[in-house]
Amino acid sequence: MKNTLEIFTTRYSCRNFKNEAINKEDIINILEIARLSPSSLGLEPWEFIVVENKEKKKEIAKIANNQSHVENASVLIIIVSKLDFDETFEAKINARKNLSNEEKQKRISTYKPFLDNMNLEQKISYSKEQAHIALASILYSANALNIATCTIGGFDKEKMDDYLNLNRSKRRVSLIVALGKSNDKELPQKNRNEFKDIVKFL
Repeated sequence: MKNTLEIFTTRYSCRNFKNEAINKEDIINILEIARLSPSSLGLEPWEFIVVENKEKKKEIAKIANNQSHVENASVLIIIVSKLDFDETFEAKINARKNLSNEEKQKRISTYKPFLDNMNLEQKISYSKEQAHIALASILYSANALNIATCTIGGFDKEKMDDYLNLNRSKRRVSLIVALGKSNDKELPQKNRNEFKDIVKFL
């Protein structure tokens, strides 16, 4: 297990995976951390589809512009954005045992009209923004377990949705994460802006 700072300084986008399986327990732990990710209004507008089958990875790689590391990864985690969060919001609030009935009604009356008035494009944008929070959880929890990752955003969105038989009015694929053991001998140099150039204290 890496220390806290190493988790962030050593992660990189790996495109050279070993032909080696990932421990099932590690995959479950990564997904559990993704599940626990924070989200706006606690909507949790995501689902995770795990792909380990070799033929399915090959098919998905074709949809992802024939990127070889998609096919060669040990596991793919597909982050699906939920667009029907407005339909489940009230039930999620009412299920919270730590809130009084008064507080529940206050939150519902405050936020439900906002959610109900969102059109499809706004829902897609809102949900995909949240997907990146879960993405970060996957990337860094995997690296903590010495599992390399690569985020895949270059794929045919409609073909991917169709491949998974998604109802596109309620579900859209946002991102794919390739995971596996790295076959790279050295870590690539990390090029980032200097702290002093991007941080301002008021």
